[in-house]
Amino acid sequence: MATNTYDIIISGSGIAGLSLLYRAMKADLWVGKRIVVVDNNLKQQNDKTISFWKKKATAFDHIIHSSWTDISFYSNPGEKIKLDAGPYTYHSIRSIDFYHECLTYLKQFPNITFLQAVIRSVSSDGAQCIMETDKVRLTSRYLFNSIYTTPELRAGDQYFLQHFKGLKIKIDKPIIPVNEAYLMDYRTSQEHGTTFFYTLPLAENELFVEYTIFSKTLLQPHQYDEKISRYLHEVLNIDAYEILEEEFGVIPMTNHQFVRKNGNVMNIGSIGGDTRASTGYTFMNVQKVIDQILRTYKTKGHPFFADEPIGIKESLYDSTLLNVLDSKSYEGHQLFTDLFQGTKAKYVFAFLDAESNILNDFRIMKSLRTFPFLKAFLKSLARR
Repeated sequence: MATNTYDIIISGSGIAGLSLLYRAMKADLWVGKRIVVVDNNLKQQNDKTISFWKKKATAFDHIIHSSWTDISFYSNPGEKIKLDAGPYTYHSIRSIDFYHECLTYLKQFPNITFLQAVIRSVSSDGAQCIMETDKVRLTSRYLFNSIYTTPELRAGDQYFLQHFKGLKIKIDKPIIPVNEAYLMDYRTSQEHGTTFFYTLPLAENELFVEYTIFSKTLLQPHQYDEKISRYLHEVLNIDAYEILEEEFGVIPMTNHQFVRKNGNVMNIGSIGGDTRASTGYTFMNVQKVIDQILRTYKTKGHPFFADEPIGIKESLYDSTLLNVLDSKSYEGHQLFTDLFQGTKAKYVFAFLDAESNILNDFRIMKSLRTFPFLKAFLKSLARR
C-alpha cells in the first residue's frame, strides 16, 4: 500500500474537524501546510440540527438558521417556566449549511486534499502520526482525530446515551411565537428515562420538534414516532402536519475520562471529551477547544494546550449528575424542573458552559435536593 506524507491530517469531516480547519485557514495559520481531510462520508445531507446557547459571537454566526430570545421550560405536570437567560440567546444551525460553508471555503486552497476513505486506525510513533485507511497509508507531523468510537469503560464509568429523533414539520397555523423556544418540554411520559422535547418554531408555519431521552439503551424506531405523534396531537394540539425533514442521532453522556493527546495525535469533539456529560451539548465546547489549539499553535508552534475548557470541577459535577440519574433516587424530569425553578437560566447556562464561579455553583446546588447529590458526589470523588 502506498504511503503519502502531509504536515497535518484531519480525521473526520464532521463539526469538530471542519470547524478546526475552517478557523485555522481563516486565521492564515496553516496556509503553507500540506493538509489532508479523511472521511468516508461526503457530508451532502442535512443530518443534524446543531443547537446551542451563546452570549458572544462565534465564527459561524453568519450561517445561523434560527434564533430565539425567549426561552421556556415545561415541567412534566405542565407548569410553564419562562427562563431568565440574561445575555444568552438560543440558536440552531442546519448541518448542511455548516458543511456547505466549510467545504466551499476549504476546497479553494491548493494545499488541502479531501480523501474519501474508510479510516482503519490512527496512531502516533514518536513525532510521526500514522493513519491506515482502506486506500492508502498516511503519515503526518500532527493528526487531529474526531472519529468517535465507544471507549472501553472501567469500573465506575457511567455511559448514558442521549438519543433523539427530530422532525421538521409544516403546520397550518402558528402554535408558538417564532421568537420562543421550548428548551425542555417534559410533557411526555418518562418510562424510558429522562425524556423531553426540544420544540423550536422555525417560521409561523414551520416547527422543529425533537423527542429526546437520556438512557442506557435505544428504543425501537416506531416508539420514537409514536411519542412524537402523541406530543403533537395531545400537547401542542396540532391536528395535521407535513413532515419536511427527519433526523436521528445518539450522543454519549459519560464520565469516562477521555484522552486528549496520544503522542502527536490530538482528539477533538466527543472522542476528546468535548461533549458535556450532563447535557450532551458539544458545539460550543468544541469551539473553545479550537480557540486553545489555534492560540497555542500561533504562539508556540504546536497545538498542545494545558487548560481544558471542561475542567476537573465540571467533570466531577457531571459525573455526580450521571450517578444520580443512574441511582434513580431523583427523577431526571424533577431534577431539571427544580434546577430551572430555583435558579435563573443565565446562571445555569454559565454553569454548563464551565464559566461558573463558586458562588454560582452554590446557587445551582441550593436549588436541588441535597441527599441524592451528596451521596453521588462522594461516589464520584472516590472514583477520581
